[in-house]
Amino acid sequence: MKRKTLSLCLALLMLAGCAPAGGGEASVSGSGSPGASSGQQEEYGRREGINRPEVGTQVVMDPPYDFDPEQMLPRDFGDYFLNDYPTQVSSYKIGEGTDVENEVVVLQGEEEGPTIYIVAGVHGGEIAGWMTGNLVKKVGIKAGTVHILSPANRWGAEADPRSRYVTGQEDLNRSFPGDPEGNMAQRVADTIFQDIQRVDPVFVFDLHEAMANEENRDFLGSSLIYTDLSEMSDMYFDMLLATESGELCSERFNFFAPGPVGSINNTVTTQLGIPTITVETYRGYPLERRIGDQLDIVEYVLTYYGLL
Repeated sequence: MKRKTLSLCLALLMLAGCAPAGGGEASVSGSGSPGASSGQQEEYGRREGINRPEVGTQVVMDPPYDFDPEQMLPRDFGDYFLNDYPTQVSSYKIGEGTDVENEVVVLQGEEEGPTIYIVAGVHGGEIAGWMTGNLVKKVGIKAGTVHILSPANRWGAEADPRSRYVTGQEDLNRSFPGDPEGNMAQRVADTIFQDIQRVDPVFVFDLHEAMANEENRDFLGSSLIYTDLSEMSDMYFDMLLATESGELCSERFNFFAPGPVGSINNTVTTQLGIPTITVETYRGYPLERRIGDQLDIVEYVLTYYGLL
């Protein structure tokens, strides 16, 4: 069966039996093992499945690890970004000279190609997301341009202990498109949103992590969240199928939609028309595994768009 046929089958399955569910981080548009045969199910059983934790299970928010991500390359976590293309690296400030200043790193390949924007660590406590963003700053690309904002919520990432919020209870991922005159989270959101609008990429990554399973909340561990598939359906479904078959990531990923109102996913998609995927890894897994899954998905998309 050709990929587009598989993609269409998966799309129909997603649309057929999945009503939105309220009360969670995102509304459910689908999950499970769509399109898998009984033989495939047995194969998946030999891999680690999605071990959804019991409701109320506590997760160690920042587990100890015996490596320094700042001194490592993506390939140190597995077979990621093995080609070392000559790449021009530069950076620029957003919100320069204000209390919401941050830095965007730019990778420029030697060949012409599209631009992709990576926003990592909108929630500062979700460390695999922004550690992955920092690792991608070190890779080489053969074509196109990658803008990397990581950690996007540097205030939460630098806090002790690290925090989901920018300050207090201000959630950056409920503050988009932001307000230049608003609270700090709204001003941070405004600087990010304005920069994405200025850059006008073909695709936006939003790298996150999921915490414990809670009552009346969708458990988002190991999932790819979208708001609109019209500009990326083939890539999205092929990527899900690759996690189904074991070609991509450490386990099968779920699919959810849409991104919450005020999230970067929902806002960039609906207001700028730019396809966006939020990657959620599960914080109950070892950090190396979570970073590996994030790198796997980023590399897949960069390859799909011809940057690698």
